[in-house]
Amino acid sequence: MPKQALENLTEAMFYTLMALTRGDACGTEITAFAAEISGGAVRLGPATLYTLLAKFEKEGFLTQAGTVGCKRYYRLTAAGKAAYQGERSRLLRCLQNADAAEVLSPAELTTKGVNKDA
Repeated sequence: MPKQALENLTEAMFYTLMALTRGDACGTEITAFAAEISGGAVRLGPATLYTLLAKFEKEGFLTQAGTVGCKRYYRLTAAGKAAYQGERSRLLRCLQNADAAEVLSPAELTTKGVNKDA
């Protein structure tokens, strides 16, 4: 079955939505949050960030919450929260599968159905 657009989020997409789960934020706040929470591993450049914000707005994941001076603030919608939670659940399932793969034999993986809902 073909995947739908934005079914699995990239790391940049995930961290952008994560930043907005905390409340309205402008681009510089989103970028700073992603860098801080990831220990510098996720760095969102302006081109990446604003491309994602436009894509998320088009998909209905966020809306513009207003402007203060030249800063535009964004707000997560219900669809955006659902996309974030769905990706969070998918990543947690991947980690659980990785943990199981380290301790279970291939036969146990098949009989216990560790990966049946993936």
